[in-house]
Amino acid sequence: MKRFIAILLLTLAISEAWACTAVIASGKVTADGRPFIFKNRDASDGTNNSLLTLHGTKYQYVGVVNYSSSSSPTSIWYGHNEAGFAILNTLSYYFNSPTSKANTSAGALMKKALGQCATVDEFETLLQQTQAQTTPVTLSTNFAVMDSLGNVAFFETCNTSYTKFDANDEAVAPNGYLVRTNYSFTSPYYDVTNHVGEQRYKAACKYMDDNFADGKIDAMQVVHELPRYLYHGEREVNLWDDIPNDINDVTNTYFSNFIPRYTSASASMMQGVLEGENPINTVSWLAIGWPCGSFTVPIVITPSRVLPAVVKRASGTYKSEMCTNALELKNRVFTIYHDGTQSTDSIDLSKLINLEETGILQKVMAADAQVEELGTELINQLRAGTAGETQVAAFYNWVDDYWREFFNQAVSSIGNVAVDSDNDNDNDNDNDDAYYSINGIRYPMTPTSPGIYINNHRKVLIK
Repeated sequence: MKRFIAILLLTLAISEAWACTAVIASGKVTADGRPFIFKNRDASDGTNNSLLTLHGTKYQYVGVVNYSSSSSPTSIWYGHNEAGFAILNTLSYYFNSPTSKANTSAGALMKKALGQCATVDEFETLLQQTQAQTTPVTLSTNFAVMDSLGNVAFFETCNTSYTKFDANDEAVAPNGYLVRTNYSFTSPYYDVTNHVGEQRYKAACKYMDDNFADGKIDAMQVVHELPRYLYHGEREVNLWDDIPNDINDVTNTYFSNFIPRYTSASASMMQGVLEGENPINTVSWLAIGWPCGSFTVPIVITPSRVLPAVVKRASGTYKSEMCTNALELKNRVFTIYHDGTQSTDSIDLSKLINLEETGILQKVMAADAQVEELGTELINQLRAGTAGETQVAAFYNWVDDYWREFFNQAVSSIGNVAVDSDNDNDNDNDNDDAYYSINGIRYPMTPTSPGIYINNHRKVLIK
C-alpha cells in the first residue's frame, strides 16, 4: 500500500456549522416494534457536549447541551422526557431566504418542548403558537419528534410555517423511515440553492437501503454503525475498501462531508416504547463527544436523576469527561498539519482503522458492542419491571470505570503522529526531514531540547 493516499478534494468541502444527519423510523418497520429518532450532531462552535437532567414546566428530561456555566442553559440540542416525548433537529440552510442560514430559536424551542410536551400533537401546537407570537423567531430547521403513542415525524420548519412528514404514513415514508440533513424539500429555494449535506443524505440513505431493504430495521445496529459510517455519499468511496496495514502505515486521507467528521460532537438514538409500555422506559442511546472516539451509553430517566459521571456536565469544568477524552482521541486521528495548523478535512487513516485492528474506531466499536450487550440487558429488565434505579446506578458506575480504562488504554497505544501534507506525495521514498512535536508543531530546524519528536514519520528521541 502506498504510504499516502492524498484525496484532498477541497472543492467539495462546504462550511457547515451545526450540520447534522438525522434518521427517523416508525415502529412498524423496526425489529422490536419501537420507533426511534437518530441524530449525528455536528457543531463547529459547540464540540464540547455534555448531558444534563432538568425539569421543565411539566416534565423531567435529559438533554444534550453545549459548553455553558449556566445551571440551566437556554438551548437543548436533543433529548427525551419522562412522558416519552423526544426531539432533535438538523439545521436547514436557505429556508427563509436564498442566503440565510440563521436558526437561533431552535435550541430554546426544543428545551421548552421537552419540559412541557408529551405528544407529537402537543409539539405541533407549541410550534404553531411559537410562530404566531409577536416576538419574532428565527427557525430554519428540520425537527424530528417522537412520543409514547408511536407517533414519529419530521417538521420542516421556517420562521412562519412548517410541513409535517409522518413516518407512519406510507405515502410519505414508503419504507417506514425518513432521512434529513441540512436542507428541506419544502423550501421555496430548494431548486436554486445548494443542498447542504446532500453527501451525507446520500450516505445515510445508502446505509439504510443496503442494510434494511429486505427486513426490519435493527435500531441498535443503526446507532452502533451509522455515526461511524465511512462511506462518502457523493464520491461513493468507502474507506474500509483500502485500509492501511497497521497503525504506523501513515495514510493521508480526505475526510470531509462523511457522516462522522471533524465537527461531529455527539450522536444519539432516542428509542420509544411499545403500545401500553411505561413511557419512562424511553431510552437515549448516547455517544457523547466525537462518535468515532466514544462509545454509546443507554440513558434513562430516574427519580433521583442519576447519570453516568463520564457523560454528564461536571460542576467544575462544565464539560463531560467522555467528550473531553473523545476530542483528544479525535486529535490522534486528525494528525495532518499544514505549516503547524491542524487540517480539519484530512486524517491519518491508519490511526482510525487498519488491518491489525488497532485503530481508534476499531477499539471503539469493540467497546461499544460490550456496552450495548450489557446495556440492552439492563433496559430489558427495566421494561420487565425486574430492575430499578439501584441497578441503573450500578450499571452507570460500571460505565464510568469501563470508559476510563478504555480511554487510558487507547491513548497509550497510539501516538499523535504529525505530517505536513504540503510536502507529501505518493512516492514511498519521499521523506519529510522536518521535525514535529508529539502535538504536531513543526520545527524550522532540528530541536535542541530533550524529548520525543517525529521525523520522517518515525518517533525520534533527542537527549
